[in-house]
Amino acid sequence: MSTEYKDWNEVHNCVIKLRENPRRRKEKVYIGCGAGFGGDRPLAALKLLQRVKELNYLVLECLAERTLADRYQVMLSGGDGYDSRIADWMRLLLPLAVEKGTCIITNMGAMDALGAQESVLEVARNLGLSVSVAVAHEIFSNKSGSGSPRVKSNFAEGGASTYLGAAPIVECLEKYQPNVIITSRIADAALFLAPMVFELGWNWDDLKELAQGSLAGHLLECGCQLTGGFFMHPGDKYRDMSFSSLLDLSLPYAEISFDGQVCVAKAEGSGGVLNFSTCSQQLLYEVGDPGAYITPDVVIDFQDVSFHPLSSSCVLCAGAKPSLGSRPEKLLRLVPKDCGWKGWGEISYGGHECVSRAKAAEYLVRSGHGWKKYVPVLAVM
Repeated sequence: MSTEYKDWNEVHNCVIKLRENPRRRKEKVYIGCGAGFGGDRPLAALKLLQRVKELNYLVLECLAERTLADRYQVMLSGGDGYDSRIADWMRLLLPLAVEKGTCIITNMGAMDALGAQESVLEVARNLGLSVSVAVAHEIFSNKSGSGSPRVKSNFAEGGASTYLGAAPIVECLEKYQPNVIITSRIADAALFLAPMVFELGWNWDDLKELAQGSLAGHLLECGCQLTGGFFMHPGDKYRDMSFSSLLDLSLPYAEISFDGQVCVAKAEGSGGVLNFSTCSQQLLYEVGDPGAYITPDVVIDFQDVSFHPLSSSCVLCAGAKPSLGSRPEKLLRLVPKDCGWKGWGEISYGGHECVSRAKAAEYLVRSGHGWKKYVPVLAVM
């Protein structure tokens, strides 16, 4: 059993320095998305791990603006500042991941990545596994008073959190080559980019490769949105899928070559759909300016991106390139505010075949979670 303990001498600023003599460890690296949002399903990640034998990394992306603010509020009330479900995830995934040599990277650390580390190590001890768990998280330094020395803490007053890039994860991989890496707030695409940089020998000025790698991360980050989760539309011959196909959706993974070639894929024989349309739909998700998509590692131009299906389970993705302003001047920071209202949401369906789509949603909710009680679904004619 090994762990990486807190060492304030290893605190670095956010300035990215070129890697010294980075070496290419692999010709290709295989990276899967095991979760796309807080509250995602661990069993889907296990299926991907079981079905894709060559998977080198499994990324669990479970942190967003809302979930980060929620964790801060829970922590202030005496609860866990990290995603408390991390123990459930690790109990399910660690045995097979360790057996296969698949490294798990997750941002479930939220406001307390070190607390999450201890939780994972406890799970590993109970499972009889010897693992190394590294942590990449933001550190805050403040003066406690006039003339007093600076005091370092794991979170800022008020719960502020910076969207970091891939560099801290790459450093963890270089120093420790751990079984698990737990992070605080890291930009979604950067979670996937980091193992590419490490394994394929890229440097921080290889902007073309970084752009392609970030494209892969952006496509993967929302999980089943890439493989048909938001695509079904009963009555539309181009978007119709059977219920059985939807119930067996595969989470996506990507094969990335050292020269920046990217193929996104789903497990062979799995349900759902992966094609030009699902890739195009996900490409534009949460993108403001497609000519300048900002990540902490590189600003990307998506305007010439193209998708070429190689099979029913694999799509070649090309054309991402660095934008003219290839690096952001500042990093984004999230500052939660105690204001506003909490609402209760529902999903309604309107327009063509709305009743069919509402019934499909009800079927999937009941089937996917085993719910027996009544699930109201509203269809607006």
